[in-house]
Amino acid sequence: MLDRLSPLKQGMQPGRLTRVISVSLLLLLSLWLPGVGTVERLDSQLIDFRAANAPRTASNRFVYLAIDKESLDHVGTWPWPRSIHAEIIDRLVAAGAGDILLDIDFSTPSRPAEDQALSAALLRAGGGVILPVFLQRQNVDDPSSATITRPIPEFAKNAWLAAADASLTEAGQFRAFDTFRGMDGENFTSVAVVLSALPEAGLPEQIGIDFSIRPDTVRVISVADLLRNKVPADMLAGRSVVVGAYSTELKDQFPVPIYGILSGPMLHILAAETLLQDRVPQPLVSWPIYLITVLLVIAATIWRRLTSIPVVAAIAVVISVASELAAYFLQKQWSFILPTATIHLILALGFTALLAAKLDLTTLLAELASAEKRNSRRILKRVIQDSVDAVFIVNDQGTIIDLSRAAGSLSCSSWEPRRGSDFCEGAPAVLVAALRRSIAAFTEGNRNAPAIQEEFDLVCDGQKKHVEAVLTLSSLEQSGSGSDEDHGRSYAACITMRDITARKVYEAKLRRLSQLDDLTGALNRRELINRIRESAEEEKMLAVFAIDLHRFSTVNATLGRYTGDQVLQAVSRRLMAAARKISEVPDVGLVGRLGGDVFCVVLAVSADNPLSFYADKIVGVFSKGINCGSSRIDVSVRVGAALASDVAGGPASWIDAAEAALDQAKKVGGAGWAVHTPVEAAAEARTRRLEKDMRPALKRGEFFLVYQPQVDLKTGAIVGAEALIRWQHAELGLVSPMDFIGIAEANGFICDLGRWALEEACREAVHWPSDLTVAVNVSAVQFAGSDVREDVLHALQVTGLPPGRLHVEITESTFALDAKKLLEDMKRLKALGVTIALDDFGTGYSSLSYISDFPFDLIKIDQSFIRRLTEDAASRAIVHAVTGIAAQLGRKVLCEGIEGETERQLLSVMGCQFGQGYHFGRPGPTSQLLALLNQAKPPVELTA
Repeated sequence: MLDRLSPLKQGMQPGRLTRVISVSLLLLLSLWLPGVGTVERLDSQLIDFRAANAPRTASNRFVYLAIDKESLDHVGTWPWPRSIHAEIIDRLVAAGAGDILLDIDFSTPSRPAEDQALSAALLRAGGGVILPVFLQRQNVDDPSSATITRPIPEFAKNAWLAAADASLTEAGQFRAFDTFRGMDGENFTSVAVVLSALPEAGLPEQIGIDFSIRPDTVRVISVADLLRNKVPADMLAGRSVVVGAYSTELKDQFPVPIYGILSGPMLHILAAETLLQDRVPQPLVSWPIYLITVLLVIAATIWRRLTSIPVVAAIAVVISVASELAAYFLQKQWSFILPTATIHLILALGFTALLAAKLDLTTLLAELASAEKRNSRRILKRVIQDSVDAVFIVNDQGTIIDLSRAAGSLSCSSWEPRRGSDFCEGAPAVLVAALRRSIAAFTEGNRNAPAIQEEFDLVCDGQKKHVEAVLTLSSLEQSGSGSDEDHGRSYAACITMRDITARKVYEAKLRRLSQLDDLTGALNRRELINRIRESAEEEKMLAVFAIDLHRFSTVNATLGRYTGDQVLQAVSRRLMAAARKISEVPDVGLVGRLGGDVFCVVLAVSADNPLSFYADKIVGVFSKGINCGSSRIDVSVRVGAALASDVAGGPASWIDAAEAALDQAKKVGGAGWAVHTPVEAAAEARTRRLEKDMRPALKRGEFFLVYQPQVDLKTGAIVGAEALIRWQHAELGLVSPMDFIGIAEANGFICDLGRWALEEACREAVHWPSDLTVAVNVSAVQFAGSDVREDVLHALQVTGLPPGRLHVEITESTFALDAKKLLEDMKRLKALGVTIALDDFGTGYSSLSYISDFPFDLIKIDQSFIRRLTEDAASRAIVHAVTGIAAQLGRKVLCEGIEGETERQLLSVMGCQFGQGYHFGRPGPTSQLLALLNQAKPPVELTA
């Protein structure tokens, strides 16, 4: 009996062992499976499936202002001038928009005027503009190659910087943003957090995006519509606006779940919506659920009555469906994430273990492997057939063993590839050569050679296509016997071909738009400089000519801007045609538009001809008028010429030199030309140097004041002094005011310099005797560009000087401004109690009405009349007349430039009260003025 039972027991041992092993494996798998990459990807796909089937709408809090193809065509160039971005900001602020995110790289400066325009717009926005900061890696696999990309300081100081980096998963998708990102020693808040305006405290370290929020429910507006004033203000009021790339050509596209590809700005909006709707995905603690599932599987395996395969399968399906429904409900209602892939796998493995106990495992595995092979082949064949690209699979004999349906689009009468034919027969020579190179590398043992990429033109039946091809060679294992040397030598080649003709055409169009002026078709300044640089590298003798249309503004004013545009287009065409003829090398005849009605022509010239030879030819191009419809318009030009070899620096400096010569040509009436000489270059270089050094010089204390005494002509007593500004340059020495005052007025620096002079003069005068006054000049630019009353009031308050001791001198050029506004400004200034003097009367915009209409206390007669006083009766008559009128109006008179006792006595007799000049003292420091006071002779009364 025992002998008969022994075989039965022995037969049961493998079944029990299988169950023990299966239970042990299931317990281990419940801990190991959740961390496996494949399982994580499966969980991600399930999460995406639930999100796709539980769609949510956006909150209407955010607006996507898209830089789309229409916007690119509207502006006509890319990158856009930064004044366009400034205009966008101003329009959004005017519409009442909330936060504004410019998802654009501003890490490098552009033209100064454009940068200033954007900086001013950011300042006007009051800090409501967000600019991105992100890490940029030169090598994706090398973290040390990352550099921080941030806006230039000029923009950063008036904007809100936020981190714009997104986290890339191992599957190559963007699913989350870091809440904070440390970069370059600073900690930046994520763009999504800033846009949502939620408190930063309590937020998770990483913000997962809820992709159930549908991007198509986010309001998208084209920038072109905003620039055309087609966007109602109520669509923007109170909403946060994200401005960024939408067009695929701008390559700001990222792979994401569900939707495939989304633009970077849309990712920021979805992340902000996730925070705003409290939908940040929150993973649940899942190991207890996995453990319960394992215990259920173990129970089903051990419990004899449930070992029926159909029953176990039904229970497994119920548990799997129930877990998936629960996960769907939790994710839809509260954004709780329940990873269910491990549950499904545990159930499947448990069911497999049960089958293993019932069936022959070896047979089952073999059948499954065979089915997997067949399925893989079917999938591969379907993938190849359905590919949108032309795909060719070629064996080691050169025969096409498979190809996609799209391959037919690249066939023609000279090359008709089909299954079973020789690929190389009729194929493009570039492709055949690439295949042979790849085969040669393979046979030499380089099995891991990189894919070969080629671009070539394919002409089929008269139609030209631009094709991109990628060739990959894969090693195939050989079965059967054979030497080790021959083993593994078999291969298969995969050639993928794509028609990129449309893309190339569009890229060429974008490139052309970025290089040309959209109105005239001439080169823009940036591209002109690039072309000049290329020509200069060929060691040709180059000359640059700046060309201005004389009285072009009259054409616009009388005939309209449309006609003016036609004239500019005709001028551009003439210059383009003439430049190739005039240039010694036709290909170097370049024409660009520098702005407005100013063009630039670059020619290759000969040393045998002077620049005047070429300038005359350019002027002669316009000897005949231009026909615009029924009108014939005569055009004359002024030309500024510069020889590249005579100007230091690069092409930009050559153009500047030609424009400087053009300024000289404009000073002569009518048509004509002027040549930029080395002497003028030196003067311009000095001017540029002074302009560049002005502001730093004020901070370094290089400017100082000297004082020239003002005396009572009757008694000879010193009654005050005029403050005169001087500049002791660290390298150039003492710079005359005649050299730097005009520059300071031209660039607006005179406002800062004038404020400093006012405060410095008051600060020194407060230590003089209390009966002395101090006079300070205020230019017309200060009245136009700043509030002179506030500047004077500030100087008096910080120094403590009584207002009655300050004389504010105004030159006659100030009257070129708005007279009504100037009168109001002078009345406000007069109300402070200061004395107002009219400086240099008799020059510039002289008018006797100024004396009566404006509240002057003192009239200063210009020194040009005083110096001719003794020998010129006309000068004496003018001084006598002005003195008499001033006396009738209750004004006092001060005469400048007195250099002798004779002039002093004569002016005193004529009724002039005060004077200044070298006769009384040269300009000097305060110590010199005080020394003159101490050495002063007793007053001498003068009688008529």
